[in-house]
Amino acid sequence: MPRVESVFRVKLPIRAVWSFMSDRNEVGCLFPGCKGVKILDELDAIWTVRVTFGPFARIVELKTHTTAFKEFEQLSWIGSGGDIHMSGDVMLKKVSDDETEVVYHLEGHVTGPFAMLQDIVVAEKLREVKKKFIKNIKDELEWQLEEGVEKK
Repeated sequence: MPRVESVFRVKLPIRAVWSFMSDRNEVGCLFPGCKGVKILDELDAIWTVRVTFGPFARIVELKTHTTAFKEFEQLSWIGSGGDIHMSGDVMLKKVSDDETEVVYHLEGHVTGPFAMLQDIVVAEKLREVKKKFIKNIKDELEWQLEEGVEKK
């Protein structure tokens, strides 16, 4: 299963970063192609995502389930919809009172008759999605810092 990782730091307290990263609606709308997040309960949600591979695009409903929720430390999830299976996690580390390190992992796999070939395409797509998603998250967190939002 193709996997990507990103490590970055933000100049916000771990509490503020956790508050943002653990809010599926906030984070979901920043995921490239996400058209909406429907929260089902504390652990489950449905993300409606427009997935594109080259000239091909389709809307996929990813049923997601939170597998780990360790406050201020780790958030992990799995999701699937159609032929797509994904998992990911976010791990936070307090660098100082006003700085947090974020480690983000994303894995993706496509099933079907050409899964091996499709995983090559998925690996490239994951790199692209990760880059955009992390940029969106950093931009949002930096905006919060500039605006003085939730500096607890």
